[in-house]
Amino acid sequence: MPDPALVMLRCDSCQAEFTPRTGPCPRCGGVHTEPFEIDPGGRVLAATELTAPSSGWSAPHRLALVEVAGGIRLLCVVRGALPAVGDQCTVSRDGETYRIG
Repeated sequence: MPDPALVMLRCDSCQAEFTPRTGPCPRCGGVHTEPFEIDPGGRVLAATELTAPSSGWSAPHRLALVEVAGGIRLLCVVRGALPAVGDQCTVSRDGETYRIG
């Protein structure tokens, strides 16, 4: 079964593509956006492991910056081992949190 697509937004005015959010377009301030789907595959640009995260987060807490289609960059919580820069991964969305692994 293929991985489910990620839903992003595209501004009708300037065509900027970004993660779903409330408010106007972060590039031009336009108020009209359209949802569109992208492939959940991406490439790890950076990754880190926090051994003493803020209260409420378990240690170690792993994060990765992932670039997906269209050059959109997502900060993702990592499940499992810390990926290496350049690794291919699949991003999923759990509520407001993007995850890999």
